[in-house]
Amino acid sequence: MTAIRRMIFSGDLPGGTVVQDRKLAEQLGLSRTPVREALGRLAGEGYLRRDGRLLTVQGVSVEDVMEILATRRALEGETARLAAGRLSPEQLAAIRGAIEGMVEPRAVSHDRHWSVDDLVHLSIAEASGNRLMARLVKELRERTRMFGLSRIPRRFDPGKGEHLAILSAIERADGAAAAEAMRRHIDNARQGILDLLAGTLPREPDPNPVISVSGTRT
Repeated sequence: MTAIRRMIFSGDLPGGTVVQDRKLAEQLGLSRTPVREALGRLAGEGYLRRDGRLLTVQGVSVEDVMEILATRRALEGETARLAAGRLSPEQLAAIRGAIEGMVEPRAVSHDRHWSVDDLVHLSIAEASGNRLMARLVKELRERTRMFGLSRIPRRFDPGKGEHLAILSAIERADGAAAAEAMRRHIDNARQGILDLLAGTLPREPDPNPVISVSGTRT
């Protein structure tokens, strides 16, 4: 199931794609039974939609992602507040190193960008000490990624700065400042998406365009 889930999040199986257990089994080098069981579980989790005998990847609309970001704003503001003073110096150094290691946008792949973003947000969620909130943050981030939008232009450097500001507040054990910095970060990401969709910002070329199952680049 992990491999199929990864294909959905990465865009290899974009929203609306018809999923067939036989083709996926051949592609993954597996028998059809475990693939069929995995598809059933993913449908139960809401990542796939069943329409009669067809299974399609559940798309994430603009309205969906706006609701997701609003929920994340409230949830991750609280996890940042709870995480204040709870990340070790070693963890903080590792996360900062990953952020600062992304120097040039065109040299950073889409997967690496998401990996570093996950490192920041999921480390903070886990440090909150609330396992339910940490799980919800992870699930909502997965839904955000399914929206399928490439990195937002003009957000690369500001996003890095915002992440570092959140970490600095956590390091100072300033829960209020950490929560505010996280909420501001998510607000700015939301506005960046809206600006891009409205056509006020140019779309950033993806240095690693996704190859769909049909073989075309997206």
